[in-house]
Amino acid sequence: MTAQQKIAPCLWFDKQALEAAEFYVSAFPDSRIDNVIRSGVDWPAGEAGDVIFVEFTLSGVAHQALNGGANQPFTEAISLSVTCEDQAEIDRLWAALTDGGGEPIQCGWLKDRFGLRWQIVPASHQRMMREGNDEQLARLMAAMMNMVKFDVAALEAVFEGKEK
Repeated sequence: MTAQQKIAPCLWFDKQALEAAEFYVSAFPDSRIDNVIRSGVDWPAGEAGDVIFVEFTLSGVAHQALNGGANQPFTEAISLSVTCEDQAEIDRLWAALTDGGGEPIQCGWLKDRFGLRWQIVPASHQRMMREGNDEQLARLMAAMMNMVKFDVAALEAVFEGKEK
């Protein structure tokens, strides 16, 4: 973890911490595996020599992955939100994160093959949510609720009252 970042998400896996970290690193620029820690002894979720902890960076932000054992699945109560600059970035990340068994959900949400939920959100959506009046926000929310992967052009058109 960098000196500037005091808090990092720690993601709990059964035995796939390194596989998951490598998967996530492959999807985001400015990303890397920083450290892989193997257990020196047998432990409740594994054996001596197994990966126990992975430190990795996604787009410059430190994350951690822990092989803590089974029966701790990800739920809808936690997700990682990614702000995307344009439709091309949304499309690229959507394809990368659903690859290998991930699933689209709704409203820009997806679940990756490890069960972690992601919000893939255009930067323009965040701007519209902050700046819109009641009428614009109502149109935006109605359109958003009918989308799975966000369509930036359609959201912007609805927001401006120029439905596609």
